[in-house]
Amino acid sequence: MKRMFTIFLSLLFVSVFFLPLNAQTYETNQPSKAVNIIYDDSGSMIRSGGVGGTGPLLDRWGQAKYAMEVFAAMLEENDTMSVYYMSDYVIANGGRIDAPPKVTVRGSEPASARVSRIRNTVTRASNTPFDPVVKAYNDLKAITADDKWMVILTDGEFNLLNGVAAENIDVNGKLSDYAYDSDISINLLAIGDDEDLNRMVRTINPNANIGYYFDHARDPKEILGKITSICNRIFNRNTLKFSDESKYEFKFDIPMIELLVFAQGGDVKINGIKGGKTFNPVETVNVRYSDRAALNVNFNVLVSRELTGVISKFHDIPKGSYSLDISGAQTVEIYYKPDVHMNIKLMKGRKEIRSNEVEAGNYRIDFGIVNEKGEYFESDLLGNVTYEAVITNDGKEYPVSNGDTVKLEAGDYKVNVKARFLEINTAEASQSRSIFPEIPWIKKYWFIFWPLVIILLAFLLWWWLWGTKKRFPKGMARNPVVSKEENESEAGFGRGNFIIDKKSKWKPRSPETGTIKPVDAGSCPLPTLRVKADGNNKMILTNTEKFWPDKLSLLKLDFFIDDYQVQEDERDLKMSCFAEVKTVFYSGNGNTKTYICSLAFKKGRR
Repeated sequence: MKRMFTIFLSLLFVSVFFLPLNAQTYETNQPSKAVNIIYDDSGSMIRSGGVGGTGPLLDRWGQAKYAMEVFAAMLEENDTMSVYYMSDYVIANGGRIDAPPKVTVRGSEPASARVSRIRNTVTRASNTPFDPVVKAYNDLKAITADDKWMVILTDGEFNLLNGVAAENIDVNGKLSDYAYDSDISINLLAIGDDEDLNRMVRTINPNANIGYYFDHARDPKEILGKITSICNRIFNRNTLKFSDESKYEFKFDIPMIELLVFAQGGDVKINGIKGGKTFNPVETVNVRYSDRAALNVNFNVLVSRELTGVISKFHDIPKGSYSLDISGAQTVEIYYKPDVHMNIKLMKGRKEIRSNEVEAGNYRIDFGIVNEKGEYFESDLLGNVTYEAVITNDGKEYPVSNGDTVKLEAGDYKVNVKARFLEINTAEASQSRSIFPEIPWIKKYWFIFWPLVIILLAFLLWWWLWGTKKRFPKGMARNPVVSKEENESEAGFGRGNFIIDKKSKWKPRSPETGTIKPVDAGSCPLPTLRVKADGNNKMILTNTEKFWPDKLSLLKLDFFIDDYQVQEDERDLKMSCFAEVKTVFYSGNGNTKTYICSLAFKKGRR
């Protein structure tokens, strides 16, 4: 029985230990963005006074196109960027005020393809209508995206509205109203430094509280910093700080899904990331100056050849300390995407419940971001992490917080947890189980109790058959000492005999029986006492008739039990198991022999 019980418990332990873990999924999400760019491709971006004038050559067009290449390269997979060229809205040149965007690129395309489309699209330089701003704004209102941005790249005052010439257009008022009345953020980048532009610049009153921003790049030296600033604002990437900027050293305590290095400079090169081993970029795109300004320009244009940048993408970098192998850079930014894993635990006290099928009852829900060892942890690189968790159980849905105790009912159970970190990033995890009805504890732990029940029943059976059995006390001497006295003088000692019937020891539901010979055999014709155990240190003399006085008188004997003489016709005499039995034998001539036998065991006289 003991061996079978041990084997059963061992099999139970193995089956529970190797139950499959409930599948858990997690997904890191990046908000989708729609970015509409209004590109001023007017003649004043190429030459002061327009392409037909004789003013100084300008590279504002090149700065604007370089900015658009960077924006295109920075797109995430779910992002879209549409470019509205102002020349498409000049009616005098065959345009219309509701023209669609000339170029649309998507983050799902290769970065190099996106950049090439921006660089290779060339138009006829014309005027500066405000109509593409209106069109881009209305298009943004009509689409669905998590974040919406309108970016205007221009060098001067707008001079057309609704397809006709217009002066003193309230650009600041319109842009401010657009930002205030919608979920669209607006960023105006003024390029250049002349009186017409400065006159408009003085009217601009940005307000970050409503999503209205303004930047001014007066020359090519300033455009690199402005582009970086706008990129950080639009794409809201997580910037990784250098621990030693002079050596381009950095470190992180959480693995990275992706590192994006954006370096700008006249001859910049990104060779890789070093740290234990060298990590090579999985994708690199070059953004640089353009050398063709417009279709209607047949003269050599001004090109700012220092407008060069490299954007390199690295994947799956373990936590650790690293350095960037780079050369020729004026500005360097590293953006990171942490490899965030989450875990959800169903707890019963300190024990994690790992089975896919769980009994209804009260449980604690634990969840959080975990490291590579599956331990909950926090990192400064994740910022302030907040959680939203919802439980669906038995057709009901309700929120839950980390560490809450919940009562799960029978039925399907699912918990969805969304972690928000670094303001815009989210990671999601879910866990599903089946909850079966709560079962009585006695059934639940039957495998523990059934051996106890069997043992108890066996004990009760033993007790009923043998536990209630009346037995002779252990204090009874098996060879009781018999003192012999002759004529009242001690003559010596002898041994009696007490024997328990062997069959009576094991016979169920019946008392023990035995025989007592209180004198030496042959010394006296006293009959053998037949006794039966009666409990409480008592026994019953069952052959009492052998000790009736009239029977013993024939043998010239007197018989006493604790000085009590058996009465005539007395049967089944109850007596002490430790009684003192006295036999007096009359031999004649006044001579007597007395035998005194104590049935109790006396120490030293076994």
